[in-house]
Amino acid sequence: MSSISEGSASAGIDYRTLFRAAPAAFLVLDTDLVIVEVSDAYLTATMRRRDDLLGQHVFAAFPANPDDPESGSVARLTASLDRVRREGVLDAMDIQKYDIPQPGGGFETRWWVPVNAPVFSADGRLELIVHRVEDVTEYVLAQRDGALGRLAGELRVRTEQMESEIFARRQAQERTATMQAAADSLDIAIFACDAHGRPVLRNQTARDLLGDRWPDQLRPAMARAVRGEVVQDAEVDLRLPGMPRRILRINARPIAGQPGLTTVVALRDITARRLARRLQEGELEVTHLIAQGQPSGETLRQVMRIVGASIGWSVAEFWVLDEVARSLRREARWVSPNLDGGRTGPGKPEQGLPGRAWQAATPLWEPGPGAGGTLAIPVPAGPKPLGVLICHSDADEVSEDLRGAVVTGIGARLGEFLERRRAERLAAELERTRDEYIALVGHELRTPLTSIQAHTELLLDDPGLDGDQRDALEVMRRNTDSLRDIVMRLLDVAGLRWGHIELNRAPMDLAELVRDAAAGRTGVRVDACGPVTVDGDRDRLCEVLDELLTNAVTWAAPGTTVEVGVHADAGAAVVTVANEGDGIPPDERGRLFDLFFRGEAARHHGVPGNGLGLTVARAIVEQHGGTLTVSEPGTPVTTFTVRLPALDDPPAPA
Repeated sequence: MSSISEGSASAGIDYRTLFRAAPAAFLVLDTDLVIVEVSDAYLTATMRRRDDLLGQHVFAAFPANPDDPESGSVARLTASLDRVRREGVLDAMDIQKYDIPQPGGGFETRWWVPVNAPVFSADGRLELIVHRVEDVTEYVLAQRDGALGRLAGELRVRTEQMESEIFARRQAQERTATMQAAADSLDIAIFACDAHGRPVLRNQTARDLLGDRWPDQLRPAMARAVRGEVVQDAEVDLRLPGMPRRILRINARPIAGQPGLTTVVALRDITARRLARRLQEGELEVTHLIAQGQPSGETLRQVMRIVGASIGWSVAEFWVLDEVARSLRREARWVSPNLDGGRTGPGKPEQGLPGRAWQAATPLWEPGPGAGGTLAIPVPAGPKPLGVLICHSDADEVSEDLRGAVVTGIGARLGEFLERRRAERLAAELERTRDEYIALVGHELRTPLTSIQAHTELLLDDPGLDGDQRDALEVMRRNTDSLRDIVMRLLDVAGLRWGHIELNRAPMDLAELVRDAAAGRTGVRVDACGPVTVDGDRDRLCEVLDELLTNAVTWAAPGTTVEVGVHADAGAAVVTVANEGDGIPPDERGRLFDLFFRGEAARHHGVPGNGLGLTVARAIVEQHGGTLTVSEPGTPVTTFTVRLPALDDPPAPA
């Protein structure tokens, strides 16, 4: 008789009919313990019909005998089925007393030898449970009654075979339980897989790590081990929906001598170790970046990029205290290229997490609506933070240890950055104090200069002067006028900085003031969104605008336009004056507002001036409670920015 081979010959086999006709008593359950198929032998053994069983829960079809509440049969069978569902292993039970309902009512006492076996799907998931039973009622009753006679002889061989099988199964089950207990004690995830790479056994750590999942990222290493290769220290960055990010180290090797098992896989969760190392590397990079040069806005933007990429944040931002508006404003921001949209959007940040962290002067963690959350770190640590670092994780829960490492690591480095920037500002203040001292000394020069000017005028009125004498006196008068102008400007700076000069303040529209200052100037374009109301001295602010516009027009490249903008920004009125040109050399940027400073280009090209214009302009702006800054060097566009406290209400019409 020819054998049936795989392929077209086997395609015609009706496996359902084959299963039903099997000589053993089988019951097939799904993972909810609902009966989905039954063999004819099982129907005969239990005196039931197929239609009565299919679709029924196994314990609804075969309930416990209410007249024998102490038997515990349902509880023992439930425990066996649960072990198969939980661990995916075969479970052989001892002889069990389990009464079955009779067609006419009541229950019939029966003894059985049950075996429960798992059936897995192609992707390694538990799909069905096969419940096989053997009716040993006659054997048990014969042993109990002592009627061994003919029945004992017939059953002896069968009993010995059955006991041998049960003993072998029990030994195998005990060995499996011992190995399972040993594996469950390990902190490494252990999987044993069949020839198809499907996990058949797993320890408790594996269940905690992946549950019943077998991610696609693990299959390449498994396939190599199934082919006979040894996989050592392969790493996988695992991201599964609804689960935190995990970095796993994989070791896998083939095994022999274990029926149904071909491969063992070990997974170690190294997420915390890897993220801590990346965080340390980011901290070192930030330290080197800050140490390279003067702390600037561009430095801060690069720091945010390093912070965000260090351990996979979605968004990294830095908020600073705006000394003009007296509120937090965002100075630098980095968004992950993999993130759609952003976080910590517009609005009033002082009412959000940055403001709360700044006011509390302590790090805050705010969990997100799903996984992840936002970490806010005031820096530097202390009662008066200068800024707030915001780190947002869009999908992953960040451990408390890792959050603490960010605070003590990169957060501390940012604190050093801000302290250094503040120290440089204090140094600039000390330099300004020295300049003011010089200005006060100039005050003592005003009286003799006035006397020289008066006597020079008297001498020039003498009609008896010859030409050379008159020329000499004219030179003396011009130089005296120039010196007096410098002294008066010095006194003006000192008076403004020390508050000795009163400002004639009144509400005014800054946009209108800018348009008036730019009127009649060639090559200047104004973009003013008005009204933008400030409380200021019109003449003094016109002096500032005149200085900035004159400076921009002087250094603008031929054929370009000076762009002037006016807008409101979170409690501040902002004026920007930008021109295209050669730009400010980096080594001169920090000295632009110093007394008497004139750049190399101004001296080389003979541009008139005494190096006091920008100094006076900044002093006027600061006397108004504002700031005057210049953009970063190294770009073809130079932008001066004036920020003044804004008024909420526009001025009344005249």
